[in-house]
Amino acid sequence: MKGLVLSAKAAATTGYIYCLYHTVSQHVISFILLEGDSMQPALNNGQTREVVLVEALSVQRQSLERNDVVIAKQPDNPSSLICKRLSALEGDRVSSVGGRRKSKLVPTGHVWLLGDNRKTSYDSRHFGSLPYGLIEGRVIFRVWPPSQFGPITN
Repeated sequence: MKGLVLSAKAAATTGYIYCLYHTVSQHVISFILLEGDSMQPALNNGQTREVVLVEALSVQRQSLERNDVVIAKQPDNPSSLICKRLSALEGDRVSSVGGRRKSKLVPTGHVWLLGDNRKTSYDSRHFGSLPYGLIEGRVIFRVWPPSQFGPITN
C-alpha cells in the first residue's frame, strides 16, 4: 500500500510541475528557437539557428514599444510563429513603397511588424497590420549561440 501512495504522490507532483511549467512558459517566459534570415543582422547573423528568451508580461500589460523585437503567430498560418520588429502601434501612420508611396493608418488593436532584412522578410508589407492578440511575447535575451549570448536591444 505504501508503494501505491508514493506513486500517487509522484504522479501528483509530476502533474503540478507540468502545470507550473506550462503556465510559466505560456504566460511569463519561454525559450524559442529562431530560424531564417528575416531579422538579420540583429538576429541569426551568420547563424542558421538561435535560441532566444521571450517574455509575455509586456504583451499582457500592453506595454510593447516601437522597435521591440516580438514573436507573433503568423496571421495566415497561426500554427507558425514569426519574429519581427514592432515598427508601428495602433494609430500610427505607415508608408508603403510600391509604384507610388501610400500612407496607411494602423487600426485600433493592431500593430505593424517589419523584418530587419527587408529583402527576405515576410511581414506587414505582405499581410497588413497584425492584430495585437497574435503577439506571443517580446524577445529579451539571446541564449544560443554562446558567442552571441546577451540581451536584445531595440
